[in-house]
Amino acid sequence: MKSAAPCRTMVCVPLLAAALILAGCWTAPVANVQPKGEARLIQGGIAVASFKAPAVVESLEPSTRTIVMRRLGTTAASTYKLGPGFANISSLKAGDIVEATLVQELTVYVLRDGEAPGAGGVPEKITADARVLSVDQSYRLLTLQYPNGQNETFKVPLGVRLKEMAAGDSVVIRPIEAVSLRQQR
Repeated sequence: MKSAAPCRTMVCVPLLAAALILAGCWTAPVANVQPKGEARLIQGGIAVASFKAPAVVESLEPSTRTIVMRRLGTTAASTYKLGPGFANISSLKAGDIVEATLVQELTVYVLRDGEAPGAGGVPEKITADARVLSVDQSYRLLTLQYPNGQNETFKVPLGVRLKEMAAGDSVVIRPIEAVSLRQQR
């Protein structure tokens, strides 16, 4: 019975050492890698829902049902249509701080020197809003990294060609609709 303890030690120590070595091999994903393949459009028109941290209402146009918002701490503003659920638009005004649930459209590219083939094969300059950080095909998750270093994960619909996407791909984000707004008091 005394020989069983040294045997356990002989098995446990190498397993522990292997676990420590493998744990040291993991690295966090990065979005600044050069994607593989030729410059091309991977897929456009990917509608995703996004919850945005507090934003400032820059302007509101009830007649066209549009709102212009800017995330706190940024200078860029985006224009959204107000969804059909907004009955009382008059309760909002410029300067209000809101939390928004938005629908946005993603277009994913492989770019070379900021260009992708356009109409007739002529290179077209594309300005990316974010880059792909990681792709999880099993859960249909696409994680993007913005130029300011913030990450956002989107659940994408069925039919999105996640197998063709990889870290470093460029993403253009187009605002579509504000689904809900909640005023902060």
